[in-house]
Amino acid sequence: MSFLLRLVPSSTIRWAGKLQFRYPWTKTWINGVARLLTGKGTIIAGAGKGLYFNATGCNPGYLAGTSEPLEQELLLRYSTKGSVVYDLGANAGFYAVIAARAVGPSGKVFAFEPTPQLAARIQENASKNKLQNLEVIQIAVSNTDGEVTFGIVGALSVENSIRSANEDSTRVSSLRIDTFCNDHRPPDLILIDIEGAEIDALHGALKTIQKHRPIIMVEVHWLGTAFTDFVKQSLSPLGYRLTTYSGDEIPDGNVRYHGLLMPDPVKLIA
Repeated sequence: MSFLLRLVPSSTIRWAGKLQFRYPWTKTWINGVARLLTGKGTIIAGAGKGLYFNATGCNPGYLAGTSEPLEQELLLRYSTKGSVVYDLGANAGFYAVIAARAVGPSGKVFAFEPTPQLAARIQENASKNKLQNLEVIQIAVSNTDGEVTFGIVGALSVENSIRSANEDSTRVSSLRIDTFCNDHRPPDLILIDIEGAEIDALHGALKTIQKHRPIIMVEVHWLGTAFTDFVKQSLSPLGYRLTTYSGDEIPDGNVRYHGLLMPDPVKLIA
């Protein structure tokens, strides 16, 4: 029934997507309606327009192309030809396939996703679009090389996370970005959406960040001052400045927001 998405205004889809975060009690019925509207097909609009995508059971904004339009805009801006993108918490691969098309055959996208069903979905979406430069890494990114406890909220849920421990938690393989970079191309852009485990992932990437100075786009999940304190202590000395995607100051309080960490190109690193 994905064809029904063409009848729903994009502004309505974006509004519904934001509503569930503002009023958690609406999530059940919003997700129920969303499941009726999603499926397999061609992305209708946005940065991924024209790409095949299997969004069955996932965010309807993926197939509609309305998911986080500013994030899509920035992703295209920084996914230049030949560049390398690390997508941490790639879910079904919406941003990964967009980036893979943008960086072209000489570029590379590594999509990190520990949930088996989602990792398989990314591979399907990459294969259907013949994106051979997109590699799926079925592993959690943290500050640990080995294993971590990983919470499974649902087989295709965006809320699966190291931080969402519950009765369905399991042990999954984990690594640090610094370790991964020992054997792989370093990132020009790091995209992070890992449901509250952002600080751990960045801790495990500090050597990579210092040496290669990637742009970092991160969704911060209700971490309050813990995240800004981490930035001041560990990233500001490296010449990084934190703003929102729109360039505004970081909001006060324990809220969810999109943060953009930009390196100062003239900052001297010891």
